[in-house]
Parts: sequence; structure tokens; C-alpha cells
Amino acid sequence: MKSTHFRFRNPLIHAASCALLLAFVVPSVAADKKLATPPPDAVKAINPTTLKEHLEFLASDQLGGRYTLSPSFAIAAQYLATRLKAYGYKPAGDNGYFETFDLLQIKADPEKTSGTLTVNGQQTPLAFGDILNGGSKGGEFSGGIVFVGYGISAPRLKHDDYANVDVKGKWVITVRGIPGGIDSSAVTDDEQGNGAAKAHGAIGFITVPTGNFLNMMRGNPDAIKRRAATQETVRLAYNNADRLPAVTAGPALADKLFPLIGETSESMSQKANSHGEFTPKDLGATLAVNIGLNVTTVKSQNVCGILEGTDPSLKDTYVILSAHYDHLKTGANGEIYHGADDDGSGTATVLNIAQAMAMHPAKRSIFVIFHAGEELGLLGSLYNSDHPAVPLDKTMVDLNIDMIGRSKPAGDTNEKDKELTDPNTIYVIGANRISSELNEISEQTDKDFENVKFDYLLNDPNHPERIYYRSDHWNYAKHGVPIIFYFDGVHVDYHQPTDTVDKIDFDKMTKVGRLVYETGWRLANLDHMLKKDVAAQAAAK
Repeated sequence: MKSTHFRFRNPLIHAASCALLLAFVVPSVAADKKLATPPPDAVKAINPTTLKEHLEFLASDQLGGRYTLSPSFAIAAQYLATRLKAYGYKPAGDNGYFETFDLLQIKADPEKTSGTLTVNGQQTPLAFGDILNGGSKGGEFSGGIVFVGYGISAPRLKHDDYANVDVKGKWVITVRGIPGGIDSSAVTDDEQGNGAAKAHGAIGFITVPTGNFLNMMRGNPDAIKRRAATQETVRLAYNNADRLPAVTAGPALADKLFPLIGETSESMSQKANSHGEFTPKDLGATLAVNIGLNVTTVKSQNVCGILEGTDPSLKDTYVILSAHYDHLKTGANGEIYHGADDDGSGTATVLNIAQAMAMHPAKRSIFVIFHAGEELGLLGSLYNSDHPAVPLDKTMVDLNIDMIGRSKPAGDTNEKDKELTDPNTIYVIGANRISSELNEISEQTDKDFENVKFDYLLNDPNHPERIYYRSDHWNYAKHGVPIIFYFDGVHVDYHQPTDTVDKIDFDKMTKVGRLVYETGWRLANLDHMLKKDVAAQAAAK
């Protein structure tokens, strides 16, 4: 699962009330709704032995952590493709089972990075370290500077940080966060961040670090410069032209900007954390920069296949089963980030579910996709949702699995395990965001077969961890595809070399995997497409 926050785009999906999202009870399925009974032999085909066989290979030392740009990543892809072929899935990519796309590897060029800040006619020269690359666009850029608070332009939500300022041809400074009284899940990508700034004619972003991060930069500026010079950013190539240039201010530049904004590092941080109000203003300053970048184009791939449905009138509609098969780069000292739970557990489980689905094909077609680049910013799912291998308007649901293999041991008091679920509990996220009918079927299926405890804590759109936006299902949800995201919770080994197979609860994986299969089977045999709630769609307009 991706660890960092990212901006999101136009959803057709959100319920009108956050409180409604959290008020879950087990509903009763209407008596006239016929839900198919999953074949028992297919259910039993999802088992600890098969799951462990897949996971021991995917999380092995030999695959080195499955980093998207590593040579071993192609080996993992080939393993998945050969399994799908063996199960009878037809290739769904542009290159057999591989959906290929270009990525940009981006590194800063310190010697070609420089700038000048002009305030009241006084010029301050800037070097690398005073300004750091924060985006994926290099070149020369110059313009005035405008502070735009949270950078949200959503008049329909009665909030517009751009209403009283002119940012055309200028840099904008935004605060990371959300103002009070705004449901963050209702703000689209066109209304914030890059989308809003570009729509209003801005030329780029300046990020002014605050709080602990700024203090860390002050305390060890040489280390920050070394890290910034060697750090690699990866972006999709096809949509890079739509991105505005971005720079991050080092301490020297930040100290010049805070007085112009009328804030301090501490006040800005505290106000953002408490969802306070900011006053947008033109700073009366100009920034001219040359952003030096070294950019290399490389290829990667999603792995995908289709199991054709049996009903002539329904087989052109799809149930998606998804997981991301990438993890993290091998460390500088050879540390392998095995990713057994993240997301080896999801990948192995989807593979086992794919096998079970093939034993008794359903009425609708099953589209299985293993995404690349999730850890780099949901890149594989973003590519597929913008270049769909199957039509999204004919997609009933995406059942996404990202980390279901860990259980909190009895007596565990580790603070980092405080939200890790127990052996019979799983976080269920997003099931009612688009379709209450989906949530109803999800709940009823669990009640009928597995009796796993569903925890909805992380389904809150304003939960500080923002889990709903941090795995691949989001890129389908924003297009209006109903989704369910299954997740065991962040734990002490999350994004660490210690996320290894020996810590996996294969009984829990089996139970959750069977539940996902049973839910998917029922949906794939449903005689109608899921209803998308009118209230949820209206809230997004």
C-alpha cells in the first residue's frame, strides 16, 4: 500500500454525509434478490497451502522486493502471467498478458538548478538547496508569487481560495490540508492542487515546508541536499505534460516567504492541523528559477487477463479482481523489502481466487489485474483506468486486496500495531461509497459464509490516514466504479525488510480470500448491474 498522500480527481461517488458512511449495521437482503451460491469445491481451492506456495516465491530473496523498476520485477510479472494462462484466462494487455506503459525516472541536476527571488526590487540569488525540485517538469520559469491557502477552488462547496486573487502567470503556494467544514472526499482533483492551479492560469507550485520537516532541513542542510540530489522520482510519461512545475523552498527561501505570507512555520502548521482559515494574498514578490532535471524513460507493465463469462447477454460486463504486485527498492546496504503482506498477500490471494473462478466460470466475465507502481503513486492503476483494458462503463465492481495477511497477536502492545486487525477481523473500505447495494451484498455474503468481523474505522473519508485514497481501487472509484478494499491495517513491519512470509497468518488469508471469492461470484452472477445511489452521485456534482 502506498504510504504517502496524493491528489485525487473527479469522483462520481461520494455519499452526502460522513456520518452515514460510518453508521453500519448488517442489512437484510431483499427477499426477491437472488444471490448465487458459490461452488463449494472452488471455495476449498482457496487454501493455505496454495497461498503459501505463491507467496513464498513472490516474497523470496531472489525477487529482491519486487520494485517496479528492478530487473526482478519482470520475473514476478512472468510468474503471474503464466498462472493466468494456466487457469484459462485470455490475455488482456497490449503485449499478451502485459499492459505496458512508459515511466519517467527523474533526478535533480544540482549544477543546473538556480534561481532569484525578488522582493521590493531586492534580489536574492538562490542555489540548489535553497530551491529543490518538487515535481517532474524542468526548465526556466518566472512569475509572481501568490499564497492561496489550501488551494481549493470549489464554489459548489462554498469554498474558493482563488476567488479574490489573480494567479495567472504566477507561482502559487498552497498549504497541505483541508479547511474546516469541507468533506475531503467531496473535493475533486479539478478543484484542488494541480487541477485548480492550472485552471486558474498558474505557472507552478512552491511548497514551503513547515514544522518538523523544516526543522530537519535547518538541522542538516547538507544531508537534505545530498538526498535531494540522489532521490529518484517516478511518474507516468503519458500525462506529464499536464503537470505544472514545482519547487520546494529550502530554509533560506522559506524564511523570506513566511513574513510575506503573514505566518510563521509554527502558526501555519498549527492552523493547517486544526483546519483553520488562511487569507490568500499576492505576496508582491517574483521567483525566477531554472529547474535542472535528468529524465530517463523506462517501461513497466500491469499483468492482466480475462475469464470470459458464460451468459451471452452478460459476458460483456466485468468484475475486476485487483492487487498490486510491486513493493520497494532494495536498500543501499542490500536490505530486501520482501513485501510479504504488502502486497504479496493480496497478489497471492487474487491469484488463488482467479484459479477458483476458473473452475466454474460465472455469467459475467472476470478481469484480473495485478498493478505495477502502486508504491510509486498508484501508477499502474492510474494508467489502466485512463487506458482501460475493459470498458469501465461495463465494469460492475473492483474488489481490491492490499494487505490481508497479518493478524495482531494476543497481548501485543506495540504502538505501531494498534490498528492491526485480529485473526477474524478485516477493514472493509469503500463498499458503500458508490453503491449501498454493494455494501448490502458484501455484508450478507459474509454473514452467509465466513462471519469475518468487518471493521469500518478506516472507511471514514476524513480519517487522518486517508486509506481510501491510498490503494489502486481509488483510480476506479474516481470513475464511478463501485469498489471494496480489503485491508488488515498498518503494522510494525509495514514498509520494512521484516515484512516476511514467516509472519503471515495463512488461515486469515484463506478466510478473507474465500470471502472475496464468494462476494465476487455473487456479483458476477447478479442479473443486473449494481445500483449507484442517487444521493452519492448528487454529492459529487
